[in-house]
Amino acid sequence: MWPECSLFTKVNERKYALTTKPYEELEFSFLQESTKVKIDNCLVIYSALKDEPYIILLTNVNTESYEKVVSSECIGILFQQIYLSLIQLATFDRFSQESISLINKFSQLSSLFKELASEWFWCTTSENQFIRVNDAEANESDYERFFIGNSIESLRSENELQLTDKWDSFHQTLANYEDFYEFECELNIKGKYWLCFSGKSQFDEKGSFIGYLGIAKDITQSKEREVALQLQKHKAEEASQTKSKFLTVMSHEIRTPMNAILGMIELLRDTKLTDEQRQWINYANASADILYGLITDVLDFSKIESGTVSIIKKPFNLNLLVDNIVGQFDIIESNHDIVFTVTISEEIPTFVLGDEFRLGQVLFNIIGNAFKYTKAGRITFKVSISEDYLQFEIADSGGGIAKKNLDLIFQPFRQVNDGVNRKNEGVGLGLSISKNLIELMNGSIKVDTQLGLGSTFTVSVPFQAASQDIIALENAPVGHALSVLVAEDNITNQVLIKAFLEKMNHKVTIAEDGQEVIDLIKLKSFDLILMDIMMPRMDGLTAAQIIRDEMHLDVPVYALTANAASDDKAACFKVGMNKVLTKPIRFDTLKASLESLVSVGLNREC
Repeated sequence: MWPECSLFTKVNERKYALTTKPYEELEFSFLQESTKVKIDNCLVIYSALKDEPYIILLTNVNTESYEKVVSSECIGILFQQIYLSLIQLATFDRFSQESISLINKFSQLSSLFKELASEWFWCTTSENQFIRVNDAEANESDYERFFIGNSIESLRSENELQLTDKWDSFHQTLANYEDFYEFECELNIKGKYWLCFSGKSQFDEKGSFIGYLGIAKDITQSKEREVALQLQKHKAEEASQTKSKFLTVMSHEIRTPMNAILGMIELLRDTKLTDEQRQWINYANASADILYGLITDVLDFSKIESGTVSIIKKPFNLNLLVDNIVGQFDIIESNHDIVFTVTISEEIPTFVLGDEFRLGQVLFNIIGNAFKYTKAGRITFKVSISEDYLQFEIADSGGGIAKKNLDLIFQPFRQVNDGVNRKNEGVGLGLSISKNLIELMNGSIKVDTQLGLGSTFTVSVPFQAASQDIIALENAPVGHALSVLVAEDNITNQVLIKAFLEKMNHKVTIAEDGQEVIDLIKLKSFDLILMDIMMPRMDGLTAAQIIRDEMHLDVPVYALTANAASDDKAACFKVGMNKVLTKPIRFDTLKASLESLVSVGLNREC
């Protein structure tokens, strides 16, 4: 842009001006010195074309005749033509630059397409032999050496030679001159390459087949990724199977002795003990419960992770469940400066519908945490009804939880204090499992906490009262004693289960393996068979299958297993077992499982 100064202002007023010292004018100050010295004078003329003003500068003019030039009409017309020509030249130059820019961009895009495109063209003879290939990236002579004169079939790799059905079908397609699309195969060209072919049959003017014309694409990298993904998937599946096997073995190896420990402790508590002995037994029982809880947490977390946990909806005594849970914390309360208060709303019926075991597990975890993190003070447990939900509120006066840690407490294997010097037991799974179980029950859990002042956990689950028929069945009088055949190879567990059953006044016969079970039921009838799954000579599953399929007996068969996985339970039901009791077997659990047989008679559960 030319600066607008006094000279141009004068031109706008007078239509022209002559300067004999242009190097002194501000309008010419931006010119180089070498240019300035060549200009003796400058005639500046103002004009306009279609209301568009413009200025023409003429240098080194004749100062005596310039006024004639300015006043000449012909000169004015000439200046207009010059102006129009300059405008057209500038426009042409701009278009030329834009065209050059477009050509450059097109060239760049073409180069990019050439670099990125993995498809190439090919054509064959009527005998399906390649006569032309066109791949911009391949060395033409080298590429032709592999394809020209060969057919797709002749270039097959050893792996492809084994796929006879695939190539028989492709050969039939070619024989019928049919078009084909995305035919993938591994070929021996410069090593093993995967290519994807699409071809269209070509005919001459007489309708005679003259070959195929098509495109091909190198898919070697995608196939390698596919193989790598399949390998990773296979490894992941193997790892999952190994994990499942490990959990199964761990479940059996740990639950079996745990069954004996907890059961024997339970039997000892019913004997005559001194106060000191009873205290020791209570300590042992509490520690065993903690150990059992850790084992259950790990196994339950694995099942939740794999999506195999299901919620069972059946009637249960809610008041009894609460009493049993609260009773497990009596020993802790009596030995600590803690006041534990339990309040149950009178609106809550005795029997409700839901998953008693899972709800109990959730409440035990949360109340257990309250005791863990409260050294002294108060813990309250309130049960009420809020609209259509059962509401359980557990509040403590412990240390509370920092707001930043609220999300962490529901994450698996995370605790607010992860240090090696922490005093609280657990592996950080309780709340994570509880939250997942609550959500499976279509419920919710929320936390109200303040660091240093304690925490309140509120659990809400859908509420539904049990019908009167169910309540009547629960309150039915106890019936006759049962004749029970117990199949268990572990001597300690034999003693334990026999003691439990005799405590309920049932008659017990012991078998050490599945074969002995078969032999005994041929000689005598039983009201119930309690049978371990893993036994020598003949396992429980095989024995149950023989009882159902070969002997055609309808005697109730309950599985005793340390394997808590859903697949193991499914295997039990598949061979005709009626129930699955998971070790460790507790007295109340065993008693509850026999109630239908004792009170109602020998009706088989399906």
